[in-house]
Amino acid sequence: MPFLRTLVLAFLIHATTAHAAMQNQYALVFFFESTCPYCHKTAPKITRLGERFQLPVYAFSVDGPGIPGFEVPIPVTPEIGKTFFPGQRKTVMPATFLMNVNSRKFSRLSIGDVPESTLAHSIQNALNDPRVQEALQ
Repeated sequence: MPFLRTLVLAFLIHATTAHAAMQNQYALVFFFESTCPYCHKTAPKITRLGERFQLPVYAFSVDGPGIPGFEVPIPVTPEIGKTFFPGQRKTVMPATFLMNVNSRKFSRLSIGDVPESTLAHSIQNALNDPRVQEALQ
């Protein structure tokens, strides 16, 4: 339950994003580390793709501090880390997921720095793939 409380709190903290999430059942979840140069490089891509696909973005910092574009991130708790990265001691950042905001189920879109076109293609495929849609229900 702490994971769900943290996620609900994140929705409330980001009021405009939460409003968008109510209109759209999916959101992008972006995990980053503040000292990661690839995360800094990926952040603007995530912002642009969130706008392009009209998806709210929930940014989680694994080490606490924010980065440009995501100055007030959601801190990653051990439970959130285990939920999104089960069985992994050291995870590669950045990491991006598509999440159903109603069911809280998610699908990984990318790990590491990928070209914006590749990430856009992954989002488009996930949003249009009936198997992914079923898995996220």
